[in-house]
Amino acid sequence: MTEKSFTVRAIADLLGAEIRGDENLRIESVAGLDEAGQDDLTFAVDNKYARRLRDSRAGAAIVGKAIEDSPMTLLVVENVEAAVATVLGAFAGDERKPPMGIDATSTVSPEAEVADDAYVGPGVVIGPRAKVGAGVAMHANVCIGPEAVIGEQSILDEGVVVRRGCLIGRRVRIGPNSIIGSEGFGYYSDQDGHHKIPHIGNVVIEDDVEVGACSCVDRAKFGSTRIGAGTKIDNLVQIAHNVQVGRGCLLCGQVGIAGSAKLGNYVVAGGRAGIRDGVTIGDRVQCSGFAAVRSDVGDGQIVAGIPAKAAKEWFREVKALERLPDLIKRVRTLEARLKAIEPPKDD
Repeated sequence: MTEKSFTVRAIADLLGAEIRGDENLRIESVAGLDEAGQDDLTFAVDNKYARRLRDSRAGAAIVGKAIEDSPMTLLVVENVEAAVATVLGAFAGDERKPPMGIDATSTVSPEAEVADDAYVGPGVVIGPRAKVGAGVAMHANVCIGPEAVIGEQSILDEGVVVRRGCLIGRRVRIGPNSIIGSEGFGYYSDQDGHHKIPHIGNVVIEDDVEVGACSCVDRAKFGSTRIGAGTKIDNLVQIAHNVQVGRGCLLCGQVGIAGSAKLGNYVVAGGRAGIRDGVTIGDRVQCSGFAAVRSDVGDGQIVAGIPAKAAKEWFREVKALERLPDLIKRVRTLEARLKAIEPPKDD
C-alpha cells in the first residue's frame, strides 16, 4: 500500500478487521477523537471513550470489541494500539528507506565494506574496516568509525555517530545526533587534579533496538556496554560506560544510568529517572518518573521517589507531607491550649 489515502475496505483487509458501516468510504488521514474530520480515521479502545466517539466528526474509527455500535463506520479489531500503528505505517510509507547508493559527497574508506543495496547519504563518513550490512540507510552527516559494524536493515538518522569498534545489530534505528561509543566519564584524582582513564571497550547494540534523538551510549572501560534486543530508548537518554541493559526495556526521556549498572529484561524507567552506578535492577521492574534508584531492586517491583523505594510507601509519604502544614498548625494550637491550662512552673 503506497498511496496516501485508502478505502475502509483496504484498511480492514490490512488489519483483518470486521467492518460495521460503509466499506467504500475513503480515508485521507488518522486523527484523534476530538480533532478528526469526515475524511479521517480515529480510534477508541473501550467504552470509556464511547461519548467522545459519538461526538466525534470522524468518518470511521478503529475500535475494540467492547465498543458498542456507533453512527460512524467502525473497524473492529482485537488490539487497537497495534492496528493504529499498522495504519500509521501504511500512511507513512517507506519515507525513511531512500534509494540505495552512495552519495558523491560522502567519504568511504577503501578498506570499508558497504553492501551494494545500502544507502549512504550526503556527507556520510565511513572509516577503515567498518562494515555496513544489506539494506542499511545512513542519512546526511552520519559518521561510522573504524571497525564499527552496522547490521542489516538498520536506519541511522542525520548526524548519528557510531565510533570505533562498536557493533550495531539488525533493524536498529538511531535518531538524529545520537552518539554511540563516546568515551566514558571516568577519571582518577590525586593532588594534581583529575586524570582521564582510557576506555578501550566498545558498545554492543543488539537487534531491533531503537534509540531516539540526542541520546548517548558510552563505550566500556573494558569489555562492552550492551543494550539488549528489542529495547526502546527515548530522546536525551544517557547510558554510561559498562552499563548492561536487558531485553525489551523502555527508557523514557532524560533517563540517566550511571556506570556498570545492570538492568534486567523488560525494565521500564520513567522520564528523568536516575540509576546509580553499580546498581542491579531485576526483571520487569518499573521506575517512576524522577525516581532516584540508589540500591538494588528485585524482580517485578515498582519504585518511586528520591531516594527510590516501594511506590506505595513513597506515595503514602507524599500524602502525609501534604497534610503536614495542617498538622503543624494543630500541634501549635494544642500547645497553646496546654500552656493555658498548665502555666509553666518557675524553677
